Amino acid sequence: MDVKVRNIRKEFKGQVALGDVSLDIRSGELIALLGPSGSGKTTLLRLIAGLEFPTRGAIFFGDRDASFHSVQERHVGFVFQQYALFKHMTVFDNIAFGLTVQKKAERPAKALIRQKVMELLDLVQLSGLEKRYPAQLSGGQRQRVALARALAIDPTVLLLDEPFGALDAKVRKDLRRWLRELHEATHHTTVFVTHDQEEALELADRVVVMSNGRIEQVGTPVDVYDQPATPFVYGFLGSTTVLPVNVQNGQIFLRGFEMPVAVADEPFAGPANLYVRAHDFEVTEERRNAIPGMVEMVRHFSGMTRLEVRVPSLPYVIGAEIPDSRYSPMRGIEAGQRILLRPRRFGLFPDEKVPAVKAETPAARLSVVS
Repeated sequence: MDVKVRNIRKEFKGQVALGDVSLDIRSGELIALLGPSGSGKTTLLRLIAGLEFPTRGAIFFGDRDASFHSVQERHVGFVFQQYALFKHMTVFDNIAFGLTVQKKAERPAKALIRQKVMELLDLVQLSGLEKRYPAQLSGGQRQRVALARALAIDPTVLLLDEPFGALDAKVRKDLRRWLRELHEATHHTTVFVTHDQEEALELADRVVVMSNGRIEQVGTPVDVYDQPATPFVYGFLGSTTVLPVNVQNGQIFLRGFEMPVAVADEPFAGPANLYVRAHDFEVTEERRNAIPGMVEMVRHFSGMTRLEVRVPSLPYVIGAEIPDSRYSPMRGIEAGQRILLRPRRFGLFPDEKVPAVKAETPAARLSVVS
């Protein structure tokens, strides 16, 4: 089932939660709605589900305008963060619930319902637990029951609202892998909401990055991470340092001291912001294109050395993550040591507070010219 969102606007008591949002979701696709709290991602999911209705705009399921259809009319499966299982029902009855409450003319025979539930228990890897109650299950098992219940009605679209938000990190990671495998097996059109970058980038076919009630960028995980379209996307994905710079005559200068870096195509001149992810810094001995600073903190973890570096003229420290090994020279760096950091890859965006000259493109994603 294709889902098309067309110029959706949603207001709550005069406050705009979504403003003119459009999105195409392809049949069989796994889409992540990613953004911070208040970005509008859950509101968009609830509008697709039919739990909310748009102030303006339309939502199509296939060629059918479903903008004001109920959840039942849209025939969607919805999985909540807190599972929403019936505590007084067994696992079997929870999964069967959506089938048993159908109209008599549409309700499957008991034997077919049992067959369906047992197949789903096998699919979600809970065979043998059908007689247990929710209180007798772990958090991860309860979430699998919730997913099986949503799948039992053969939904046109499967919608998940922060499905792993209530689980610990290890269980979340295991369930993410399992959900991807489940999607490959069922091919349901699936939309899930998350604020977890790793979750979205690992699971989704495409990621929809949202902020302040609008869509910032839509693309594959590789596209949105490696080619951020806006300053928000660059800053939101990954650990990023924003450096205030000035662009003049094809060179970039860090405010407070010169850091001349050639710009491949000069898109604008004037005040700008240089976005550098922590893992895109390197420690160098060459002063050219390098930022001098003093190490304030050193931490070694997961094959990386994490540095916090104080730089003159900046009110905050720069975070850098350098590949590490037991025999790496990084092991010799200590707090209080002066080093030179060089950005190997970065994004350049005009300072939105100051009009730029010759701003023909909104951004330039650049690499350091060595």
